[in-house]
Amino acid sequence: MYKKMKVLFKVLCISLLLLSCESSESEEPTNQLNEASVSLGVKYGSETRQFLDIYKAASDCPTPVYFDAHGNGGNTSMPSDIIDALNAEGISVVSWESLTSVNLPAEVETGWADAELMFQWVIDNAARYNFDTTNFIVGGSSRGSILSWKYGHRVNPNIKGLYMYNALPDRIWIDSNWWYPPNEVNVSSPPIYFVYNREPGSSEDVLNPDGHDPENGIVIMDKYEDLGIEDRSTLIHSIGETDNNDRYQFLVDFALSVIEPCP
Repeated sequence: MYKKMKVLFKVLCISLLLLSCESSESEEPTNQLNEASVSLGVKYGSETRQFLDIYKAASDCPTPVYFDAHGNGGNTSMPSDIIDALNAEGISVVSWESLTSVNLPAEVETGWADAELMFQWVIDNAARYNFDTTNFIVGGSSRGSILSWKYGHRVNPNIKGLYMYNALPDRIWIDSNWWYPPNEVNVSSPPIYFVYNREPGSSEDVLNPDGHDPENGIVIMDKYEDLGIEDRSTLIHSIGETDNNDRYQFLVDFALSVIEPCP
């Protein structure tokens, strides 16, 4: 009886093994590049400040990428609803970090170097994350707009647009003589979409001044006009006085208006 049970057990094990092999051979391998995924705290450099979060959209072809950089005291957090909205349109998101504060020229230059390193890391790892390096949208808020600015105005057709909130606070450039952002604007500069919380002239408010003055963005709009590319520039101000003060509220429509669709 014991020998019969032992033989039966061996037969059962062999049968299960054969079934397992047949099952694994019949299954088509999944292509993980087509699947949505989230990768947090990914290092793009050796310094502790040099990290990013990736929200990869599901797509059968390489995805456009929106890059987000926060203001002073920043981090890599983004509202889940805007990430979901971009991902639903097949747009991946990279939210990246550098120095959390840039108030001095040396700090700004360090941030610019981090931006160069970060963008190159994304390009070098594009195949791994199914990114389309010909479809970049550069975004930033306050400090983030400063760190992204130089790269965003490279003569580079791969940069399809700039979306910036409370861009280019004036203490960094209007209150100094070492950097003038309009000098980076050129005839090849991409479409730009500025969104501000306050009204023009808010920096002069006696009771509640704001260095994030739309006048800073208007200087850039004027430069676009001088170059004959004013049709690529949009500025929205005073959203803080409206029922919807979400800084990202125009982002998805802007992104879809500038990216090249998946072939």
